[in-house]
Amino acid sequence: MNEYFDEIITQVDEYFCEKYANYDKLCLLPGYKMPLMQASEIREDGRTYAYTLPPETMSLSRQEKKTEILAVLKERMVDVSFSFSFRPMSIFRRFKNLFSKYAVHKTLNKILEKYKATDEEVLQSVDVAPAIWKGIRKNKYLPSKNLIFTLALTQRFSFEDTQALLNLCGYQFEYIYVKDVIMSYLLKEKVFNPDMLTLIFQEYKVTNLFLR
Repeated sequence: MNEYFDEIITQVDEYFCEKYANYDKLCLLPGYKMPLMQASEIREDGRTYAYTLPPETMSLSRQEKKTEILAVLKERMVDVSFSFSFRPMSIFRRFKNLFSKYAVHKTLNKILEKYKATDEEVLQSVDVAPAIWKGIRKNKYLPSKNLIFTLALTQRFSFEDTQALLNLCGYQFEYIYVKDVIMSYLLKEKVFNPDMLTLIFQEYKVTNLFLR
């Protein structure tokens, strides 16, 4: 079993090295070598053109010592994505949502219906007050990013449905954040096993979700 878990962590590490985009933090880590970001080429007209390479050139996956650098990064990881309060929607937005096909609560309700997730099932696995959950379902509160992530894991949403819900709420997957990278991996690879989630969350210091 340990070998299986080691293989899972290896796969997550490879994905993380490819996707993590906080280059300001990466370039300060011991062992990181700043790549050349400028290049040039001679084109058909005989002129030499200089251009800047894409930001992905700085990704951890392209570093010769990526394993050692990642180990140092993991030691320094701290999840600061707190969101234990929920924003009440303004009267104007609540009224507008009544007539909008793409209102947050309507989209959330459709997604929950798609995955056959009842209120009772959600409240059994998601640590949110019943009154708050009812308010989210009834167009009163805006779900936080961490709550959407928690719903996605516990109700097994697809990456695409999760992304759509995030966008409607004004959020997105931001790969400068560890949690967002890990969540995108879990949803794309459909990793929902509680033991695996615990292992990966411990490895990458992912906390502050609403998991019971």
